[in-house]
Amino acid sequence: MQKQKRLIPLLVAGAVLAFSVDAAEKKDGKAATAKLNFEDHILPIFRDNCLKCHNPDKLKGDMDLTTFATTLKGGGSGQGVTAGDADGSMLVKVLTHAVEPFMPPNSPKLEAKLVDTIRKWIDGGMLETASGKPIASKKPTVDLSIGGASIGKPEGPPPMPGKLALNPAITTKRATALSAVAASPWAPLVALGAPRQIVLYNTDDLEFLGVLPYPEGFPSELKFSRNGKLLLVGGGRGAKTGEVIVWDVVKGERVIATEDQFDSVLAADISADQKWIALGGPNRLVKIYDTKDGSLEHKIKKHTDWVTAMEFSPDGKFLCTGDRAGGVMLWETISGQELFALNGHRGAINSISWRGDSGVVMSASEDGTVKLWSSRDGQSIKSISAHNNGVLCARFTHDGRMVTSGRNNTVLVWKAGGDSSKTLTYSGELPNRVAFSHDGKRVIGSDYAGRVIVWDAEAGTQLGELESNPPTLNDRVERFGKRIAELQADADKLAAEHAKLDSEAKVAQSGLDKARADLDQTQKDSTAREQEIKKLEAELKQNAADEAIKGRINAARDALKKAQAEVKRLSGGEISNRTKQLEAANKRAADAKLPAEQSLAKIAAAKSSQAKWKAALQSQGVPAKVASK
Repeated sequence: MQKQKRLIPLLVAGAVLAFSVDAAEKKDGKAATAKLNFEDHILPIFRDNCLKCHNPDKLKGDMDLTTFATTLKGGGSGQGVTAGDADGSMLVKVLTHAVEPFMPPNSPKLEAKLVDTIRKWIDGGMLETASGKPIASKKPTVDLSIGGASIGKPEGPPPMPGKLALNPAITTKRATALSAVAASPWAPLVALGAPRQIVLYNTDDLEFLGVLPYPEGFPSELKFSRNGKLLLVGGGRGAKTGEVIVWDVVKGERVIATEDQFDSVLAADISADQKWIALGGPNRLVKIYDTKDGSLEHKIKKHTDWVTAMEFSPDGKFLCTGDRAGGVMLWETISGQELFALNGHRGAINSISWRGDSGVVMSASEDGTVKLWSSRDGQSIKSISAHNNGVLCARFTHDGRMVTSGRNNTVLVWKAGGDSSKTLTYSGELPNRVAFSHDGKRVIGSDYAGRVIVWDAEAGTQLGELESNPPTLNDRVERFGKRIAELQADADKLAAEHAKLDSEAKVAQSGLDKARADLDQTQKDSTAREQEIKKLEAELKQNAADEAIKGRINAARDALKKAQAEVKRLSGGEISNRTKQLEAANKRAADAKLPAEQSLAKIAAAKSSQAKWKAALQSQGVPAKVASK
């Protein structure tokens, strides 16, 4: 039996309407119908033809068409109208008898001009009133699918964001736990899923790059495409709404989004060829969408509990999914057929990750184990008791190494195959999300307090932290102003200490110089006394009875003795001691010079950063509160 496709509207950033080759004609048509609105034009049609069955008292098909809000909400089969896409809207399809159930029931088609009015209202952005604003179109206008040559590492520079919003969409008094952290596979880029925004950082220098606003709610899933050019976000508001949105990383623009779900999306991914988007959540369904036309290709009812994790294989052939009951399933992407049930876990599945060769998939569970499965036959390759009380996250990197975090408050890096592990330095709340940087040299992890830590993957030491709750631009400028003042105070102290020690070193140098000069002079005096004694002794031989000469000889010998003692003192201990004192003083001065110079460098860097944020602030037309110091 031929499978029927249902079109799903997808959001394209910046597009209010989806233009085709007839763009000029549609533009003119839009202008002509710009004032078509629900209250004045659509509600009267509904009142005459639809409200008998679709009202709050008689919700046939769970559809209420009495108000603008309830019309947008839709019914039991999903949304009835989609802005900018009349042909894809279920309401138009049932009114034109394109699909069942035909409306109005047991009646001829609605008059063509009335249907045309509804079409124009939908394509015109579905204004509520004549003064209302059109709703952005969700009709796809781009084909995201790519060829095999573009699936892996892209040619040229790695995809890094261009100009992003630098002011956060929201700031809170304190950070909250992150449900999603993802690192680009090829660029020094990490994305943090904070409430109502995605925060981006450079993983090399830990610099803040900007935010992607996410007013839809709370991100539960973040995934970069296999080539690193797209960033997928799944989330929403629990028990209310959910969807998957995809951004162009370089442009910072939304390029596509799935239809609205009726609960938050907990798990999602985009295939390597970018043809498919898969999602799952509390409804226990796995949905796979075609990104080209937005159709729901597969709706899989197999999981017995919330779908909590999923990932496409790097070659795009398989989709692995996991649920809250510990079930893990392997599906064929194209057909949506079940390949294997990967049985063995006894607790909820918190993450799924594929090895780069698509031959091995890893599942992490609240039962404390990480399991490696063969995609060829679905057999268990290895079960690792990784974290007591539960594994919260597990990810592969390019070379097959793994990083895991768990409820025993540890973060571990494992060799390829999981034979041994290294514990990263950590203390804090439970580390709930971890990921390798693009080059595998660093690990980025978040905890339940909202802290985001960056480690050296080899040494296991912490390199720094990232703010998941970034400050506003104005707060950044003020922060750097205070920081500069603090650094200047420290620099002044360090400079004073260095000056003091440098002065002491100069005093020590003067003391040594004087001691050397005294030694030189005393040695000369000693030589002079020796010569004097020799001369007097020669005179005494000629005048043996001359008592005066004898007295002078004795005095000269006493002076020589004193000079020799002084030479011995100076050369034997004084010079040596003063040399050691000078060396110690010079070392203290040199040791004090480095931090003094580093403090000046920190001030210069802080002033540079402050100037950068001030420029960004002023480019938005907002004057900074704090002048640069």
